[in-house]
Amino acid sequence: MVAERHGAAIAFSPEWQISSDHARRAALRSNNAPYRGRNRLTIAQRHRNPSVSATQACGTLNSSTVTVGGGGNAGRWTKRSLPGTPRQGPKWLSPPSTTPGTPGKWKGGALGPAWSLAPRIDPVVASEAPKSFEPSVAQPRNTPVTKSNDIHILPRPVEALPEYASAPARNNLAVKLTEAFGHSERSARAIANAVVDPSAVRKGIGDPAAPNAERIAVPGGTLFGIRTAVWARRVMPDPRNPRTLPSRRHPFAVDPGTGAEDSKFRPVPEPKSPVDASLNAAELAVDIESNHHLNWACQQAASYVRSTNDWSESITYQGVMEAVWIVPTTYRHEDGSEVTALTTAEGSSRMTAVHTLLGQRSADVPYDEPGPKFRGRIKRLNEALASGPTQEDLVALRCERVPALVIVGFEPFAKSKTAFPTAIRSLVALRHVDPPTAWGDGPENEALADEVLDELARRSLISATQAAYYAGSCTKKEARDAHLSDDPAERAAAIVGLFSNPDGRFRDAIRGAVTSQSSRKRVNQRLSNELATALILRAYNGDATKVDQARRYLRHAFGKAVHGGEWAVTGRSTDQLVADAMAEVRASIAAGTPDEPGPSSLELAVRAAYPLVVDGRLNADRGTSGNDQPDRRTPGEVLDAMRQLPQGIHQLGQALRDFAAGVSIRAVDDDGRTRPLEDGTGEEIAVNDVFLRGEFPPPGKSKARRPGDTPTDRYDNAVGTLADAMEALKTAFDDLGAVLGDDGRPLVDVKGVDQRACAAWREILSTVQDELVLWSRTHKRAHAVAKGQHRDPAPSHDEVEDADPTAEWDRAADDDTTIRVR
Repeated sequence: MVAERHGAAIAFSPEWQISSDHARRAALRSNNAPYRGRNRLTIAQRHRNPSVSATQACGTLNSSTVTVGGGGNAGRWTKRSLPGTPRQGPKWLSPPSTTPGTPGKWKGGALGPAWSLAPRIDPVVASEAPKSFEPSVAQPRNTPVTKSNDIHILPRPVEALPEYASAPARNNLAVKLTEAFGHSERSARAIANAVVDPSAVRKGIGDPAAPNAERIAVPGGTLFGIRTAVWARRVMPDPRNPRTLPSRRHPFAVDPGTGAEDSKFRPVPEPKSPVDASLNAAELAVDIESNHHLNWACQQAASYVRSTNDWSESITYQGVMEAVWIVPTTYRHEDGSEVTALTTAEGSSRMTAVHTLLGQRSADVPYDEPGPKFRGRIKRLNEALASGPTQEDLVALRCERVPALVIVGFEPFAKSKTAFPTAIRSLVALRHVDPPTAWGDGPENEALADEVLDELARRSLISATQAAYYAGSCTKKEARDAHLSDDPAERAAAIVGLFSNPDGRFRDAIRGAVTSQSSRKRVNQRLSNELATALILRAYNGDATKVDQARRYLRHAFGKAVHGGEWAVTGRSTDQLVADAMAEVRASIAAGTPDEPGPSSLELAVRAAYPLVVDGRLNADRGTSGNDQPDRRTPGEVLDAMRQLPQGIHQLGQALRDFAAGVSIRAVDDDGRTRPLEDGTGEEIAVNDVFLRGEFPPPGKSKARRPGDTPTDRYDNAVGTLADAMEALKTAFDDLGAVLGDDGRPLVDVKGVDQRACAAWREILSTVQDELVLWSRTHKRAHAVAKGQHRDPAPSHDEVEDADPTAEWDRAADDDTTIRVR
């Protein structure tokens, strides 16, 4: 398959039968220009988790693109060429600067031009199609969305690596850095050795007397940086990653070397300006005891980062997409020797993940000299790409280079006493200490849901009218005019059906939309429910508190059966849907498979979830604080229990009818008749969470006890007593087996139980087992009626005489359990 953009061709492997439109969007994402002004991924990432330093937003990824100055966003694919063939790249623009009073020496500010000065090698996609990106064909419902995949995001195409720059090219860049920015020889050489294309950077700097650089405003002055690609093996993550600060062991608490591994050495101190450089020089120095001290610090930081902020999975398939901020840092040993390497000021978590994936020991970076070994590694990877790379090769091809913002200069304001180390800390603080306020789950899911609808519409899987309907942007009259239901419960079911659709085309579109904004989110059942809930509640006109409560509860209303069962939104009337669901339930009882009645009962449960949850009749678990409710089932599990029983089908239908009529949802009995209160006023019982959970318990649990004395009441209470006895029997059996002797073995395994008692118990259990089989068959005969033959049985003469008009549920445990319906 070939996708084209701006007249250029992009080759995709045939294993990926993806649409050309999707290929074009993949191409756009692969060109991720730094700080795309309108790129949704960048904006969404910064507001979803602003405190995470490794925000995987759009940044420069391609070979050795360098951006100096300029503003805006651009980028396009170059024509495909043979691997290794250099080709001049397009123009790139960096973010606009808003710094007032630009000093005359520093050119290339907000309006200056920016260029991609590196040779371009076109992307080549290898055969690593993820399991989750199958050809676009319908899939059976028996494969739930929650099934985990090794790859949940479209892998970024890889390209051949450029050769490591020659020594003259690196030396020339080092000289230019010293002339333009006053770098010491050691820091200039560290930068030159790490840059992928030093010639491009050198040309981009321009006149040393007025060098081009990106201007970055910080309190007290202006930092200057160059955006380019650097070799990952020439950059090291900060060994004193600020994320580890709270977990450090300081010498005042424990003498170094006398405690555990985390106190083997003193913590690495704060970086300072080198003693032989000015306070404004763009380089840092750190005092360490030895290379062993540095290795220990790197290991401690890496261990902490991998356990709390691991980006390995995202970077495995996407590479590093946002530039890491790096500063030349000199590590001075106690013996007087020193080494210099580019060290991350921001992006340590990403570099830690990259080094982990490459098998690079971070502490070796300052001591390793690039040479034939590194050139040989690049050559081997390019040969593997041409002949057929392994998964390990593909990961290395994505990780060997990373986009970077190299801090090359600092100019304080007049009369400002801010030094370069303080300026760097201020820059990092803008990202982590004083970040943008996080969006939160609500706005985040709203944005993702809108992107999903846009993606489905772009792929022509839904019409523009349907997209507006699902987004809630059309009125009820406009929906009716478009032959769409104006019932919010039916609309809710349609939205859930959209997100639970097993068709590979829909699942790929949803996954593509989500991962375009967050490379670490997995499209699973939970996320699908959250996105569906965000759209569903756009039909709810309640106050903010009630909307938030409904959002927290409704996302738990659609369980595994919804995402894995065979059902569809049919648009049937409530009465027809109830009749069809009732026939399914009775047929499933007759067949001995009551756990899964059929698609009509599923559609009914999904549709009734909206009125029950939004009207406050069905809640999710509210936690343990002040909540003695032993039933911790989710709303989806309660709805599943309801749709498996005839009474539950009646109750789901009643919920839909009453909600549509604008009255409180009333309770019904086994025959679908509404239930009166015991006071003889004619008022009826309204359902609530306690009632539904008590009336439709999980299998093997007892119903809430009835206070009446009719035969039906006595029968239901006796069944409940038996259920409680069975549960007590199971508990007693487990407790006996848990009694341990002095040797740690269960005493019952050593001593056994009196054989006479065992014989008597087995006889009782045998009798009970025989009766249970008989009762089960009787239940099947009593409730299993073929479709179309069901008639609600009239109450017997005895039941009519014994009917107690004052019967009500015993719900003294909850003061507001009994609700009057007028």
